[in-house]
Amino acid sequence: MRYVDDKGSFAPKAIELDGMLVLNPTAEQYEKAGYTQFVEPMQTVEDELRKAIAAKIEEIREYDKSTEVNSFSLDGFNAWINREDRIGTRKAIELIKASGKQDCEIWLQGVQLKVNCDLALRLLDEVGRYAYDAYNCTQSHIHAVSLLKSVEEVNNYDYKKGYPKKLELKTTL
Repeated sequence: MRYVDDKGSFAPKAIELDGMLVLNPTAEQYEKAGYTQFVEPMQTVEDELRKAIAAKIEEIREYDKSTEVNSFSLDGFNAWINREDRIGTRKAIELIKASGKQDCEIWLQGVQLKVNCDLALRLLDEVGRYAYDAYNCTQSHIHAVSLLKSVEEVNNYDYKKGYPKKLELKTTL
């Protein structure tokens, strides 16, 4: 049990009572010293809704980071390449292509692939479009959840729907 003073501050574990220092006071001693029992305020419906929305948005963000969203198949191998790596890889392939080479090397999850430069750029474009569509889906779910009016609606909201079909890419033309 916790106790508070008349200003709402929590009582210390040691109090002065009748000129004596009392360690680990009892309920009666706290009350005699002028403290009252702290009662947890009741949550309002609005508080519960805000908490439910925040929790559901966190679930959506975690799902967005998962391999359920962030993965594609490349010749049957599941992989992902994040935005920064897509940009860097694209730039490197463009430089390789500009130097007159037709093939390049791409690394995915520790696996080296030798791919035609034009094909690699097309694959990166497809992954980029997929990632953008998935991002838009995630953001629309977050927005939709933020507009819900009851905890029940929030709890029943299916945020896994609407994502683009996973890519099944091949390294052959």
